Amino acid sequence: MNTYKLIKLNKSIKNFRLKFLGLFLLHILKRRYLAIHFDPVNACNLRCKMCYFTDKGYVKKLKGIFPQDEIEYLGEAFFKRALKLQIGCGTEQTLYKNISKIVETASKYNVPNISLTTNANLLEMEKLEDWVSKGLSEIIISLHGVRKETYETTMAKGDFEKFKNSLSIISSLKKRYPLSLRVNYTFNEDNFSELSEFYNTFGKYDIDVLQIRPIIKLGNTEYNNFSLKKITPIYNEVLQGLIDDSKKHKVMLLAHNIHQINKRSSMDSVINKYVYCYISPSDLFDKKFNWKEDTYETYAKRVSIGKQIIRDAISSRSKILSYQNDKLNYEIN
Repeated sequence: MNTYKLIKLNKSIKNFRLKFLGLFLLHILKRRYLAIHFDPVNACNLRCKMCYFTDKGYVKKLKGIFPQDEIEYLGEAFFKRALKLQIGCGTEQTLYKNISKIVETASKYNVPNISLTTNANLLEMEKLEDWVSKGLSEIIISLHGVRKETYETTMAKGDFEKFKNSLSIISSLKKRYPLSLRVNYTFNEDNFSELSEFYNTFGKYDIDVLQIRPIIKLGNTEYNNFSLKKITPIYNEVLQGLIDDSKKHKVMLLAHNIHQINKRSSMDSVINKYVYCYISPSDLFDKKFNWKEDTYETYAKRVSIGKQIIRDAISSRSKILSYQNDKLNYEIN
């Protein structure tokens, strides 16, 4: 099942009531609709200057490793209703010692899409092939600079050659396994113009999806220029060039249009409150969920998720507007 086709379908439905009614049908029919975002370890090997791992106060609070003996419970509780499992959201998952067990468990429960987000500096062929052979279907790689100097400055402790080697490893595995490679590029005023050179540097690798997205404030980070004023005059020109180059390389491009870069919300995301499910060693998507006692089914029945969805389907537009966030605030090219 292609999650990008589902995103396109959701974007094509402009009436929010239809979005909620469709979700309600999936819920009562016990179909998959959850997007599980799972950080098994609260740690990172890099110190990217736009990331909260350079916020000393935040890092002191960000501790914990998900117990390996609870992975099976995680699967039993959530994976039966999961449309997607994304291993890694805001930390570095390759530091976790049992990624293989997570992927294996998700495959056992037939999760259609299993992805791993990483900065790609610790990837090894043997481990990656093990994960892919057990069902990992997508690798999402973070990137904050096209040029070596920008990359290693912005992604402190990162190694540009290791990064490119990881792209080579993934590209070789794609010849033997049904694996997708996505690159996420976070831009700011200092690295945006380099996007014009993206395919000169990375065009030889087998990339399926490229997402570019503007910097957002993630705490008291080392890099703190959140202005996009210098980018705005050149944005359309750089974006159009990237769209054209992406088509030539048969890469799907996810990108904001000029109106979206300063608007951090979208009506496409209003059902996210029911779909998005974040789990980490220190956080759980809803305090009402009883860990080790509930499954998603018992939780949903107890808090009446179905009734909540119907209430939102008939709510006022002004109420629904408050549900918006930046999750789907982009176009698919």
